[in-house]
Amino acid sequence: MLFKAYAKVNLYLDVVNKRSDGYHDILTLFQTIPIYDEIEIEFSEKEEFHSEPELNFPWEKNIIKKAIDTFKKLTGYKFNLKIQLQKKLPQGGGIGGGSADAAAVLKFLKEHYNISDKDIIEIGTKIGGDVPFLIFGGTAIAEGIGDKLTFLNPLNLNFEFNFPGIHVSTPEMYGEIDNNWNELQRYGDPYKLYEALKEKNFMLARENAFNIFEQVVFKKYPELKKIKYDMSKKSVFSLMSGSGSTIFAINKAQP
Repeated sequence: MLFKAYAKVNLYLDVVNKRSDGYHDILTLFQTIPIYDEIEIEFSEKEEFHSEPELNFPWEKNIIKKAIDTFKKLTGYKFNLKIQLQKKLPQGGGIGGGSADAAAVLKFLKEHYNISDKDIIEIGTKIGGDVPFLIFGGTAIAEGIGDKLTFLNPLNLNFEFNFPGIHVSTPEMYGEIDNNWNELQRYGDPYKLYEALKEKNFMLARENAFNIFEQVVFKKYPELKKIKYDMSKKSVFSLMSGSGSTIFAINKAQP
């Protein structure tokens, strides 16, 4: 089966607290975006993986491999997959490029083995915070470590993207948030943002769009701050997605 592994942006993203297990609770407004990897998946006698272009890290460290192994461990099913990936999404760009591929594999396995939504979300959570949402896509508020999902009527937005090609380390930026916790500013509301975008109240949308990672990422990569500033001049708002480095803008005209 051929899947389109759609990426996402965070229209709103806050880190609520650090948990005792080392993970962080977040509050985010996820939105699927119209760019994707193509991934062909089929059952096979032995495990095979091919990527075009080739990836610069071994299969053992691939999040797709982690998704397959986690699914096997938690369900007890035994199988091998042959996977052909056409990689178009940037790696380490904050739009869930790798997570989208893992989510596509879980979606394939979910359908084949008739796994419930609840169980596949639990499996996805053990792979990455974006994975549970990306299995389903659309528009959703996510809480906890990305496992508590409230799906909303999908938004129809006109996106513009800038992919600077900077690989930002997510663990490093979470560390910076922890180290600067009391100095970080917080504003906006993801529910108000959703309603504002739905009703095309662009002033209210601009007031509620927020990504806490900008405050630590822009210190290290000031060029990203300039990209955001330039993109914001002609748009409803501009924002960095995830922990970076992709910058996106929402424009007024419908796609």
